[in-house]
Amino acid sequence: MVNIWSIIRQITGIACALCHQPGDRLCSTCAQALPYNHKPCPRCALPLPEAASDAVLCADCQARAPRFDKVVAPLLYQPPVDDLVASLKYHQQFHLGPVLTEILAQAVRKEGSGVQVLLPVPMPGPGLRERGFNQAAELARHLSLQLKIPWSVQYLTRVRGNRHQQSLRRNQRRRNVRGVFACSGKPPARVALIDDVMTTGATAEEASRILKRAGVARVEVWTVARTSRDHWTFRGQKR
Repeated sequence: MVNIWSIIRQITGIACALCHQPGDRLCSTCAQALPYNHKPCPRCALPLPEAASDAVLCADCQARAPRFDKVVAPLLYQPPVDDLVASLKYHQQFHLGPVLTEILAQAVRKEGSGVQVLLPVPMPGPGLRERGFNQAAELARHLSLQLKIPWSVQYLTRVRGNRHQQSLRRNQRRRNVRGVFACSGKPPARVALIDDVMTTGATAEEASRILKRAGVARVEVWTVARTSRDHWTFRGQKR
């Protein structure tokens, strides 16, 4: 059967990214049904139980404070968010960029921010060549327009490759990204790292370490979605 809404989207370019009905890029019904991160850890945005206090940090942040100062992650990495992210990331569905970043921009506006520049997390060279674009840079570009904050690829660069993080446990991820970033120039005092999804936070942790060593006073991490602790399990162990 022909999907009439898909045809309309192709013709007009304006239709809901999920139900495909013409109108907004994401209709109010679909937006309300998304899996929001209602109870995030105040520091790393890890989803916490509903009964948790708003001021209490998760056990990981209490045991070892991360180098970044705050994470803004309005959505949970669950269906249909995972499909939206994958469609942008792997299938070049660029119309989803402003859809995802508008949700993130709303969360940033709600919490307030003094961030001076947006820094997309750099991709490894082979992945960038294969994909043809960096989804973090695509998100940063749209966020810059929506929030009127400049973005730049100048300050944070990737100086070496690393194994793909997806198949690694949590402690392996930290070792895997050690030394992959470098900071050039003099970045502003308050920056935001931009990425699509945050899992264990190893990449954001290493980037924050490099930026703070270069003199950045505050590093926030703005990401579309956050995984739950369940997603950290690989062969029965934490990643």
